Amino acid sequence: MSLRVAGRWAGAFFLSAFVAYGVGSALAGRPAGVALVLANSVLVAAIGALVFRALRRPHPGVAWGYLVARGAEAFLLAAGPVLRARYGDGAAELAYQLAMLSLGLGSLPLCLALARRCWLPRWFAGWGAAGYALLAAGAAAELSGVGIGVAPAVPGGLFEIAFGVLLLVRGFAPATATPPAVAGPDDSRAHRAALAAGAGLLLMAVLAGWANFGVVQPLLAADAAATVARLPAQRPALTLAVVALFAVACLDVLVGWALRAFLDHAQPTVALLAAWCRTGYAVVLAVAVAHLTGVAGLLRDGAGADRLRADGYPGLTDFQQVWSLGLLLFGVHLLLVGWLAWRSDTVPTRVAALVAVAGAGYLADSAGPLVAADYPVQVAGVTFVGEVVLLGWLLVHAARHRRTPARPVAPDADVRPLAAT
Repeated sequence: MSLRVAGRWAGAFFLSAFVAYGVGSALAGRPAGVALVLANSVLVAAIGALVFRALRRPHPGVAWGYLVARGAEAFLLAAGPVLRARYGDGAAELAYQLAMLSLGLGSLPLCLALARRCWLPRWFAGWGAAGYALLAAGAAAELSGVGIGVAPAVPGGLFEIAFGVLLLVRGFAPATATPPAVAGPDDSRAHRAALAAGAGLLLMAVLAGWANFGVVQPLLAADAAATVARLPAQRPALTLAVVALFAVACLDVLVGWALRAFLDHAQPTVALLAAWCRTGYAVVLAVAVAHLTGVAGLLRDGAGADRLRADGYPGLTDFQQVWSLGLLLFGVHLLLVGWLAWRSDTVPTRVAALVAVAGAGYLADSAGPLVAADYPVQVAGVTFVGEVVLLGWLLVHAARHRRTPARPVAPDADVRPLAAT
């Protein structure tokens, strides 16, 4: 499939998704409405995949970011009807605002990249960037409890309609002559991958550490009655924790594939398996965080003590249990990364060993409660140091092996100026 054809499919999906979600939202609660919302999620994920295919070579960072942002949006919009049925309208609204935040933040770099490639006129790309920035700002305001309505979403929505029509007419193609692409030396890919993985791990450590140990675990440390009494005062913090943990799930995907790019020279098949294991773990984490979203939605709706006791506290424990199961996949991922690092001639043996030990620790802690209900040990509380060592080593390695200046290469073979068509 050429880029022009792929772009036309993306344009059709943009317009179809707009209609599907609009009609599905109007039919909320009905089977037809749920089906249309789910169809929208499929279309949104397909848009992310088509754009990823078009940009993965000239702008890999933008392509991966957009793919993950659209995937997160699709998941959250599909989760909306489920959350509404179990927890109420507040949970569905939180999921929607999270989806819009993901869409806005993931689409900003896309507009800039399309302008740089001359696939969009600069004024048109500027309209899109401004619209998505307003969309993200409006979603952030709604998540923080400031109601500002739908006005910030209007410019971005109109841009998506116009962008869909434009793509449907001409696909992914330059409005003017395409500037030459650039390609670096062979080690540039490894440098970018190490930097992306290290930076992602650092940001994840900050976000997950605060959200889990600063907000969620103190609530779970108390009994059900004490937790229910404390929940209303924790509404702002719990909402922020939901945002942070969804961001961690997205970063898990990006880090997993960055590590694959960095270590696939050791054994490509195992590196691919490791990336998919971390992607699977990220999906399980997203499902776990959906339970937290439900609890935050109950607080948003002003649920009373009885409702919080019936649904709020179980939602917190469901989050913990689902996440613990997901750590089985995470442990396998770290074991595979440790093995790849050991085979690599780049990563020190001690770093590889510590990463593998960290993976074994997560496997032990996740499998232990399945074997014995009173499993008393938390091995990962000690072995996690392997993750910290890997994080630091990746950042230092990326700093020491900076890319050399890139050299120009020929533009994409299947992208031609409009005058040639």
